[in-house]
Amino acid sequence: MTRQAPAGWYADPGEPGQLRWWDGTDWATDTVAPQNAAATPAPASAPAPAPQADAPAPASRLRPGTVWIWLAILASVLPLYSGVFFDAASLARIDGLTPSGGIAAGLVLLVAVDLVLVAIAVLFAWLDRRALRRRGIDAPFAWGWAALAFVATLGVYVVGRSVVVRRRTGRGLAPLWGWLAATLLGLVVFAAWVTVFSDAAWTAVTTAR
Repeated sequence: MTRQAPAGWYADPGEPGQLRWWDGTDWATDTVAPQNAAATPAPASAPAPAPQADAPAPASRLRPGTVWIWLAILASVLPLYSGVFFDAASLARIDGLTPSGGIAAGLVLLVAVDLVLVAIAVLFAWLDRRALRRRGIDAPFAWGWAALAFVATLGVYVVGRSVVVRRRTGRGLAPLWGWLAATLLGLVVFAAWVTVFSDAAWTAVTTAR
């Protein structure tokens, strides 16, 4: 079995004078020009290109944003907003169920939907980390921290990812600010919904015949 070269910046075998990131299994899509040495194309017969000495990755050329981090943020904050689609008065009138039974069934469905959204957010966090590695951002923040979204928020992953990406590229705080804004607004919406839903549920149950 041919041994794969370790992750790192290598002379691009298809574009002389450029470096391309190799993550250990596949090539990144972007290339960069070396800073301290001219890039030499890797031999076409080699299973992996030879390392390019004295050619660190130019941080300014690494793109810190991915579509996956934004999708992860969206999926993680949607549970704060999903309750507005559940009306207590309507749930109390479900045929075949008592008012309290209809409301309880609606809440169970709401929790199930929210858990699916959180699971999707964790998947997107994994895809985000993989995309960062393919772009040449070495050792991104561990995506496993996104699982805390099941008991708290996605915040640990978003904050950790933003700090690491900022150190590597000098940019990448937009997802952090986006998550903070969406979460704060979501908490306001959630608090308002809980108040309205509780009042409507109490009225529906106590006035039922």
